[in-house]
Amino acid sequence: MLHILHRYAVLDKRAHPLICPFENPALIIMANPGREKHSARGCQGPAKMVYLFPMVKCGLTKEQLIAWGGTLIFNDGLLLCHEGRVKKVAYDPEKHELSGKIEQLSGWEMPVVCRILPGNRVKSECPCRMNREYGKICSHVLAIGIAQMVMEMDDVPPPVRTARTPAGPQSPAAEDDEANLIPVETRPSFAAFVAGSRASLSIELDARYGEIEFPACSVQNERTVWLPDPDDPLVRRVRSLKAEQAATEELKRHGFEPGYRTGDLKFYLTDPQKVLDFLGAGLPALRRLGWRVDLADRLMELTDAMPTVVPIVTVRDAPGGAFDVSYTFDAMGQAVPPAEIQAALNRGDGYILKDDRVILLDNAAIQTMHDIFMDCAPRQNGAPAGWFRVPSVHAAYVKASLEDLDVELDDERAPEWRASAALRNRERSAKFEPVALGPLDKVLRPYQKQGVYWMRFLEESGLGGLLADEMGLGKTLQTLTWLSLPRTAPGEKKPALVVCPTSLVRNWEAEARRFIPDLKVLVAWGGDREKLFPSIPQADLVITSYGLLHRDWDAAYADAAFSAVVLDEAQHIKNRQTKSSRTVKLLQCERRLALTGTPVENTVADVWSIFDFLMPGYLGDYETFRLHFEDPIAAGGSAAAAAQACLKRKLHPFILRRLKKSVARDLPDKIVKVSYCPLSEDGQREYLSALAKTRRQAGDLVKAKGFAKSKFELLALLMKLRQIASRGKQDAFREQLQDAIAGGHKILVFSQFVTMLKRLADDLKERGVPFCYLDGSTKDRLGECNRFNRDPGIPVFLISLMAGGTGLNLTGADMVIHYDPWWNPAVEDQATDRAHRIGQKKTVYAIKMIASHTIEEKVLALQRRKQAVIAATIETTDAAVMEKLTAADLDELLS
Repeated sequence: MLHILHRYAVLDKRAHPLICPFENPALIIMANPGREKHSARGCQGPAKMVYLFPMVKCGLTKEQLIAWGGTLIFNDGLLLCHEGRVKKVAYDPEKHELSGKIEQLSGWEMPVVCRILPGNRVKSECPCRMNREYGKICSHVLAIGIAQMVMEMDDVPPPVRTARTPAGPQSPAAEDDEANLIPVETRPSFAAFVAGSRASLSIELDARYGEIEFPACSVQNERTVWLPDPDDPLVRRVRSLKAEQAATEELKRHGFEPGYRTGDLKFYLTDPQKVLDFLGAGLPALRRLGWRVDLADRLMELTDAMPTVVPIVTVRDAPGGAFDVSYTFDAMGQAVPPAEIQAALNRGDGYILKDDRVILLDNAAIQTMHDIFMDCAPRQNGAPAGWFRVPSVHAAYVKASLEDLDVELDDERAPEWRASAALRNRERSAKFEPVALGPLDKVLRPYQKQGVYWMRFLEESGLGGLLADEMGLGKTLQTLTWLSLPRTAPGEKKPALVVCPTSLVRNWEAEARRFIPDLKVLVAWGGDREKLFPSIPQADLVITSYGLLHRDWDAAYADAAFSAVVLDEAQHIKNRQTKSSRTVKLLQCERRLALTGTPVENTVADVWSIFDFLMPGYLGDYETFRLHFEDPIAAGGSAAAAAQACLKRKLHPFILRRLKKSVARDLPDKIVKVSYCPLSEDGQREYLSALAKTRRQAGDLVKAKGFAKSKFELLALLMKLRQIASRGKQDAFREQLQDAIAGGHKILVFSQFVTMLKRLADDLKERGVPFCYLDGSTKDRLGECNRFNRDPGIPVFLISLMAGGTGLNLTGADMVIHYDPWWNPAVEDQATDRAHRIGQKKTVYAIKMIASHTIEEKVLALQRRKQAVIAATIETTDAAVMEKLTAADLDELLS
């Protein structure tokens, strides 16, 4: 008899069987001792196994299974067995094939098959991401292997302890255990070779991953590309079959079909009319996607002999800060009537026939060009017939778009247009006219000066901008320098207004008094602020918070006029319907600037509101924006790529973002390590019990209400599980902290859970370790920061991630410990940058503490696998990230 439930497992009081029912008639599982002749269904008590007649064994061993997938995957498979999620295991000795099913939280029984090959090799088939897309042996495969082994043994194998070294500054993580590595999908580049004639074409499409190249979607190479990531030793870059499939779908969209013969990896186009369409419109479309497209010599000669329609765009300056544009069409020196072009566009043709000659036509480019002008000038507002009058704010966007379309541009009579369009070269910001910076000239670094010049250029052009430098590069100092520049125009004596989160009000005041002491600074904050309102017109700089701006609107700001308004942490107005968003857009001001440390170019749903403040009307009204950008991007596919590219061109000239690694080369290194912490025995017992309970509750929720309607309840379950995982590693944290203090480090400790921070604070008090503390209820944030920075006798600063992750300067620290992982790694990076910023003289160590074999490991893996989705979420709350997750992600988190 075999006791299935291992001491590490949690007994489900409903006593569903461990592995039941089996397709193999050699055995059944029983639940009660002494009742072997009855089915296990509905029975109570420890599970028992009874052999009814001789079974065929495949002879699997624990060592074999570990060799297949690694110790971590083995443990995950063992846990699936203990939870009774392994079903219908069967072994076919003739095929050497093992099969079974794994029950998912949704109730679906996922089929798994593995074929055991000579030399302890295995070929597996499983619908999960790890197996299907990355070609790795997954926990589901090992689970059915363990189940089969259980049937052939007298005991369940105990969990294998992972010899995983904590990764800190002194002991890097082991890199030779593939089970510890995290696969991250990598987008390939594509190279196409086209051959053929006017009658038919063939294409060979290759997907390139660095130096490795595959025929796209080739069946024989479905195994993973396993490339090291230079930025993260725990990550391996793997092949993206999804991207390859999208590329082949793009070829099919142009009429190509795959070859039908075995081993033929080419795509073919056999319709002569579609061949001409492809030569005219398809080839340039693929190149605009970033593909390298080469033509065979014969085909090159053919296309060179065919004239191509070239749009010629003429631009001239117009009154009222605008410019006029018109266009004509030319083919080999001969004008092509617009009516013929329009007729081809209406037919969707990539060519026109004129005088018995074929003239190639890039219909998509011409239509896009026309749409750009219509987008920027929906009405012929005062322009002569045949011309579009476009506001100068669109100059950079229009020029960038035309260059991408290979349009011939005549702008000799438009010097003002050329000056406005120069904004698109803002990376080479040294070209902006330098301005006298006074005493701050010696304080600012070169890239900071360029940022000030960029702001000045926008100001003189009547434009707004978004400064999105990485955290720690001195956005506050650059902004204060710009605000302090001399201005001689009438009315320039108006005050400037800075609106920021409440937590940053005092920080802005301190920075202003430090760097520009001559400024008259008025902080409209505190209980007696109403007494200060009459003095607002006499101030040089007014500082308030988003909440107080709305609250004090009638008393202080409704009739006030400002020379400039600056929004710090501008993501606070990303929701166009909030009071903060509506209020800031009512302010009367001459220039506008927004600041954020979070890149926003990909956050489609949020960017409209920020730019509606900076340059009202530039992105159109919200419904138009949603129709042209938000909806197509959300839908995915080729339309999404085109909409994203268009939006990027629109935003690009008005967003300045620099990274530390590219501009602050003299900044000390930042070393990020992951420290895997084993749970204490009590912590492990508590966590496994909670995990089993969470899985059952999550499964019940999804079955009852569906995944989409259960997200908030599921979020609460995940939050509880994460807190339990966090509690179990306090012993490991104590050891880590003790070593760091002994090494002379000053340490910032971030946690998302205030209850956890208070537990850590109590522990530090008991051990007599001096520390500072900051959470959302802390009154004197700046005082705590100064105390930590200035007192060498205080080695530890406990900080709530959301309360102290932004706006603080803590360069007194040289080590950052993230006690628990956050969904969005950008939030952790911002917290680390409280120490790794301008003024830091030491190397900064950032340590992410991860509770081994818990949901924290899954969160870390999810961060990397879903990086693009998560990073595109400015909102960093659990609920916002949960909206981005799928049912498959939930299964992964609780696997």
